[in-house]
Amino acid sequence: MRKRFRHQVTYFFLRPVFRLFVYFKFRYKGKRYKQEAGVKAPYLILSNHALAMDPFLMAMSFKVPLYFVASDMIFSIPFWSKVIKYLVSPIPKTKYRSDMATIRDILKMIKSGGSIAIFIEGNATFHGDLMPIEKSIVKLLRLVKVPVLLYRIDGAYLTKPRWSKHVRRGKTSGQVTKTLTPEAIASMDDDTLFKTIIEHIRADDYAFQEKYNLTYKGKRLAEDIESAYFYCPSCHAMNTLKSIDNKVSCSCGLELLYNTKGRFEKTQGKTYFEKTTDWYHAQLDALETFIDNKSSQVLFEDSHEAVLEVIESTKKVPIGQANLSLYKNRVELDFNTHKEVFAVQDVMASVQQKNKLILYDKTNKRTFYLLSHAKRNALKYVLAIEHLKGGIRR
Repeated sequence: MRKRFRHQVTYFFLRPVFRLFVYFKFRYKGKRYKQEAGVKAPYLILSNHALAMDPFLMAMSFKVPLYFVASDMIFSIPFWSKVIKYLVSPIPKTKYRSDMATIRDILKMIKSGGSIAIFIEGNATFHGDLMPIEKSIVKLLRLVKVPVLLYRIDGAYLTKPRWSKHVRRGKTSGQVTKTLTPEAIASMDDDTLFKTIIEHIRADDYAFQEKYNLTYKGKRLAEDIESAYFYCPSCHAMNTLKSIDNKVSCSCGLELLYNTKGRFEKTQGKTYFEKTTDWYHAQLDALETFIDNKSSQVLFEDSHEAVLEVIESTKKVPIGQANLSLYKNRVELDFNTHKEVFAVQDVMASVQQKNKLILYDKTNKRTFYLLSHAKRNALKYVLAIEHLKGGIRR
């Protein structure tokens, strides 16, 4: 893998087009990075992650093409995966498995003069704060021996929450917040280096909104929030939330209105959270209590799941429709003709986009891709499996 002339040409011609696109779509302005004295490309750029479009947002701050580390699942998209590979050559990261090939590709690209960009959460935020980040990222910083740029995107979560269908009209911006030279990296211990990364990429969209007194106007502001939030803060029940238009409700009587400042207003009920960040962290605590106190084995169930198997990260093959069940010790996919059963300890789970559930069976090295209706919550399976295997990552 190496830097190619066609990427420079593509970047030169498409960058003005995308600059206009991201401005009109997200009201995004990327502050241009001015190379500091003594700091030369190639770079390793680390950033927070809120939108699927984040690579296009970040690219607006740089004059040279960036090579993004991306989930290998993008290589299973028919037609577009070939276009993406030709135009920008993303570096694939295989989910769930230690991927030394990714590190080798990164080092090769840097050696050929290409700058690498990584959204180190590996998962766009569901709540507006950082998703869990592996501390092992500091090892990569020490390995590459090039300047590391820390980049922060502000306002993106409130502009387009991951759980929502619709973009809101507000304000989004991005900029390099810190430069770390190889010498500075070498002088820090691992904990200090990790804390420095977190400090400079962490975005607080609610503080950003307050600072500029922003509004994020759009349609159906609360719709599909139950694809990410499954815990009612008023009655503490699971899977009882419903959304329509700008409203969220529960069978207990709780009614909330999601306003243009990205906050909830209570119209009926008792306890609630104004911000999704607070609600999400309370949801994690409630889920752990729910699982630990559950007397029966079955935790969650969803029916009519369209199941595909991912073959060598390049194609998805439909294998039928199944009912999905999570127990304390296993995951079941119950088809009409047969049943797939996986021990919880052998399953790794993640969510792609809003609510596409990915289950990887470590024992048989098989990856299943589950599709359901827009309001089905995939995140609860991921978090529950994490807890059953030793604890939810925070």
